[in-house]
Amino acid sequence: MKLNRTVNLTNSVVKSLPVPPTDSRSTDLEWSDGGGDNSVIGLKVLVGKTGNRRFLLRYSSKNFLRSPDKPSRKASISLGRFPDLSVEEARKKARKLKVQIADGIDPKIERDSRSTVVIPDVYTFFHETYLPWAKNRKKSWRDDETRFLRCKPIYKIPMDKLTAHAIMKLQSHLATESYNGKPYSVSTNNRVIALIKGLCSLSSKVWETTNHATKVSLLPENGARERFLNIEETALLIKVARTYYCKVKGNLIAMLWLSGCRISELLERTWSDVSFEDRTLFIKTTKNKKSHQIYLSDLMLELLYELRELKQPGNPYVFPGSRQGTHISPPRKALKLILERAGIDPDGVVFHTARHSAASNLLNHSGLDATSVQRVLNHSDISSTLHYRHFDRVALERGANALSDMVMKASENLALPEPK
Repeated sequence: MKLNRTVNLTNSVVKSLPVPPTDSRSTDLEWSDGGGDNSVIGLKVLVGKTGNRRFLLRYSSKNFLRSPDKPSRKASISLGRFPDLSVEEARKKARKLKVQIADGIDPKIERDSRSTVVIPDVYTFFHETYLPWAKNRKKSWRDDETRFLRCKPIYKIPMDKLTAHAIMKLQSHLATESYNGKPYSVSTNNRVIALIKGLCSLSSKVWETTNHATKVSLLPENGARERFLNIEETALLIKVARTYYCKVKGNLIAMLWLSGCRISELLERTWSDVSFEDRTLFIKTTKNKKSHQIYLSDLMLELLYELRELKQPGNPYVFPGSRQGTHISPPRKALKLILERAGIDPDGVVFHTARHSAASNLLNHSGLDATSVQRVLNHSDISSTLHYRHFDRVALERGANALSDMVMKASENLALPEPK
């Protein structure tokens, strides 16, 4: 009696399908997709004696328009292996092929004709396709260039052969790397994997490759950077920055800690963005795709007046670079020297710490509510503002004492209830 090998395929079902007996003449057991609303006629799962599982689409060639005189024949085309290909992905792929079949196109012939096209490897695809695409759409494309330097283990893999396993191996490799003797943080490594995810997503659209990167998850991060400078440290940093030998770099660092801006947003500012009359600095497009207008305090205006005296003919940037018509690069060495001269431990302090510090100090010491701080920092969501909130010991003591004082005051006129 012939066994009914039709099942409603799910990932867990495919995983649990039995392997052929060792004494079986057949090397594979074939199971058909059926019984469910999403099932696809002709979709099969073949289970080998070694436990490997692969998807197959069986179809008939009788409707093919290319050879109307030829008799119909049965054919099949491989879709991919499980679990590299999930059940849902296999169904999606099978439905797409069945549309071709209905249009009289043999998917096998179509695939063989495409096989003459060489799919680029990861390195080539990044430089020839992804990077030109990113330059027109991402301000952070230079960061992508830097991050891609850490992807050497997968450089030579063709994009259609880049499996989830290969990406996970890269993820493990990244965790072993270090810079200046210190291991890279989880968040830094996650940005590299996020780049590969973007690469695979673009490849799936350009080359119709399977995006296996969707199966790779970013590692959990232990929250935002804990380091921030309090009011006293911020004041000391700005004071030292204003004495730095390079006025452009020193004033940039001071402006960062005063405004809470992202460094890229300040570096790209031109003098046309500054209004001394209205006391504003205009940022046309920020990270959240919105414009932002910064009110300039007296101290900020003083810094900008000093920079205006250094304005270079033909250079529109507020923070001009040494080359004609350019702005300076992020002055990391200057920041480190200024921190050391101020007696502030530079460990964990980066340019984004300025934004973190501005938010934390405004939330905890200025008396401004979270909504006002949100507007100052131009956060699209209030949760982004509260993400920067830190409570120092004084704030914690003040909160604890306030609650205790209220309880004690309320209890003065209360009598204990009689015991039952």
